[in-house]
Amino acid sequence: MSAVAASPGAARLPPLREEIAIFPGPSALDGSPTWTLHDPARNRFYRLGWREFEIISRWNSGTVDDLTSRVANETTLRVGREDVEELAGFLRSTDMLLGVGAQMTASLLDKIARQRQSWGRWLLHNYLFVRIPLVRPDRFLTTTYPLVSWIYSRGFLLTLLLIGAIGIYLIARQWDVFLATFVDMFTLQGAVLFGITLGGVKVIHELGHAYTAKRYGCRVPSMGVALLVLVPVLYTDVNEAWKLTERHKRLAIGVAGVTAELGCAAIAACAWGFLPNGPVRSVAFLIATTTWVTSVLLNLSPFMRFDGYYVLSDWLEMPNLHARSFALARWWLRETLLGLGDAPPEQFPRRRAIMLVLFAFGTWAYRFLLFIGIAVLVYHFTFKAAGIVMAAVEIGYFLVLPVLSEARVWWRRRREVRWNARTLTTGAVIAAIVALFFIPWRTNIEAPALLKSQQRVEVFMPEFGARVAALETRSGALVQKGAPLLRLTSPDLDYRLKRARSELEILEWQVGSRGLDAALLARSQIAEREYETARSEWRGLNDQKARLDIGAPIAGRVVDVADGLTDGAWLPAKSRLMSVVDPAAIAVEAYIDEADLGRVKVGDSASFFAEADAHIDLPLRVSAIASASTRLLSDLPLASTHGGPITVRGSKPSEMIPDRTLYRVTLTPGGTAAPPLRVVRGSVVLRAEPVSFAVRAWRAVLAIAIRESGA
Repeated sequence: MSAVAASPGAARLPPLREEIAIFPGPSALDGSPTWTLHDPARNRFYRLGWREFEIISRWNSGTVDDLTSRVANETTLRVGREDVEELAGFLRSTDMLLGVGAQMTASLLDKIARQRQSWGRWLLHNYLFVRIPLVRPDRFLTTTYPLVSWIYSRGFLLTLLLIGAIGIYLIARQWDVFLATFVDMFTLQGAVLFGITLGGVKVIHELGHAYTAKRYGCRVPSMGVALLVLVPVLYTDVNEAWKLTERHKRLAIGVAGVTAELGCAAIAACAWGFLPNGPVRSVAFLIATTTWVTSVLLNLSPFMRFDGYYVLSDWLEMPNLHARSFALARWWLRETLLGLGDAPPEQFPRRRAIMLVLFAFGTWAYRFLLFIGIAVLVYHFTFKAAGIVMAAVEIGYFLVLPVLSEARVWWRRRREVRWNARTLTTGAVIAAIVALFFIPWRTNIEAPALLKSQQRVEVFMPEFGARVAALETRSGALVQKGAPLLRLTSPDLDYRLKRARSELEILEWQVGSRGLDAALLARSQIAEREYETARSEWRGLNDQKARLDIGAPIAGRVVDVADGLTDGAWLPAKSRLMSVVDPAAIAVEAYIDEADLGRVKVGDSASFFAEADAHIDLPLRVSAIASASTRLLSDLPLASTHGGPITVRGSKPSEMIPDRTLYRVTLTPGGTAAPPLRVVRGSVVLRAEPVSFAVRAWRAVLAIAIRESGA
């Protein structure tokens, strides 16, 4: 039992810590005055209303009865013992009361025991967010502020705007060169330069906060690094801005960092227009573009406790915006779904209440997606095992734990629920969601696929360019193996053949006449080697000449004739000409996820649906399932780099690596079907064993874990 509630009326009030200070605060939403309570030991600030201020101002009254009597006699307020006890509980929870007596000691020991975290919870908290103070800059800022105070003048602002306008003009005049500089950043040197530049600009960002706080008389106790999911970001402690009663000053401190970066961007844009090519110009380019853009996107987001959050909090005059909006959103959710009849945690105007509820849901979604995105980046670009662990932790922390926590509250208060239309609807929706997730109703598997002939051969140009002399076939024509498809001619090759033939005839005469001339006899060995070289060149050119007549590689049908393939057209080396397919049979090749592999077997029925042709609807049967996963994707039309649905890594056709584990499934038509005149991209729907979403998700997670662990 607390010291305040130990005995009615005569309970002694534990004394406040002597260093606790109270300052006037800004007006509340309803126009009433507020005060700011400062704990200098932790550099924390708390906003007090009129009632709380009057109580704490008379805390030295000794007893609860004396305090309530003084408030009643000296003000127009009427406070009761419960008001004093509530404030005492708050002061005790924030350690602002002096520990006096055995009861207070026991209370402190109990609080320490409750706050003691397991190593797992400590690791989770510090993994998601932790601050590491590095310097105490207040004395340095106080000394150097007079040297930089001129940057807050109107003249400097106008000069900066003029410099920025000149920079935009210079960049517009050299736009192509400016874009080329952006492309040059996609190198190792560019990445290193970006990291160094970003670090320098972020230091200026934090100094913007610090000097602006110092301008308004605030102390800056620390600056350092905060780790957001192990990603380092700089921070500046400007909590003393809570002392300021003018909202515009607090807003100025909040936006000072981004404003400083925008000023640097304006100067850098202007400098880029005058600097020669080199590292310095690249640094100016980075400051003028990417660094401030990332700052605006991240720092001005109100969903994390960065600049945007504090700016929005000051703009709305709502300290602890996240906690208060979260509490209101949880209340709204319970009242909407269960109708418990609880009073809202705070009274707000209707529009503001709706805004806060939407803001809370947006914050939860933003944080979940942000941390999952970081985990995905880690999975794809660094250690995959670390990415899996990060994703599991963040799904558990931001999704599973909040849902379980809210479910426990619902279960604890289940007897308060009154069955009516609202609660029946809520129960039905929850039951439907559970059924949707756990009941094995999903029978179909949809997979990306290609419809093509079982045997398809691409026809290409030789390793040299040539002109079409005659096109001997057309698209859709049936041809026999070796039948002429087109004849090519190459004037350059004809010229080289004539020249090689002339050189060969001269060398033949020299070798044949060496016995008649002493000079020819002396160089007979050289002549023989030149003769053999000339003969090899002659044979090679004749081989190239023979390849100008292109025949069908197999018996089949000509399809996919290249555009522009007409008589007289010049064709580049190794360009694709056409395809020849076997008209006897067709096949479909599909790629299914590893989690669905156990649900498919040979003989299962399926259907193929073309992506761009609704008339192609082909019944199929599974004829083969690959025993090993697809390491390299050979069907390029399905790759994301060719507009397909399978995301791949690698820039070369020989290096198309799927981003997930896939297995190739070959399907054939149940009866006879006309062969396609081209490769048709689409999807296959397989009728497979029913499975629930829960089982499918578990299989997918288990497959990734086994694959990445090397088991």
